[in-house]
Amino acid sequence: MKKTLLLLFSLTIIASACQKKTSKNIAFTKLPIPQTTFEDSITKTKKLRDSIKQTFLNNKKELHSPVKIVSARLLPNQYSDHKDIRITYKNTTKKNIQAIKLEWYCENSFYEPAHGKFFYIQGKSTGIITKLVKSGTSHSQLWEDFSTDANKIIKARAYYVMFTDGTIWQLNS
Repeated sequence: MKKTLLLLFSLTIIASACQKKTSKNIAFTKLPIPQTTFEDSITKTKKLRDSIKQTFLNNKKELHSPVKIVSARLLPNQYSDHKDIRITYKNTTKKNIQAIKLEWYCENSFYEPAHGKFFYIQGKSTGIITKLVKSGTSHSQLWEDFSTDANKIIKARAYYVMFTDGTIWQLNS
């Protein structure tokens, strides 16, 4: 008896779940589509790229930077589709450097700002070096997995340098 009631109850639940539910009539309205052309989107992209480049490239204090960027290269990553970046830099002062903050601007194959390690930051990426760089010496640093779509490095530079004597050089001060 209990088995029959249990079987009947489970069949009722299964049958009610399998029934088609009727949907209510929904009126769809047509939303206006913005009238942008392909050329408009290209123009907007170029303006964005140019504004980022202008702020990144036009800084006269950068000419007196204590750190010279010798080279910046994109390298394929062995384990993912992200790209690595290797920056070679040189201490051009007579003081020893304790720490450096670097930034670089990259573009993708479409000449748009490339995505960095975080997708909401476009074009510009940063890195920190915290090792002793003696006067006149050159070193390299590799940052892994920094971009999925970077194709070209436009500019790399130091924007903050801390010397071992406690003095600081800043690009945007």
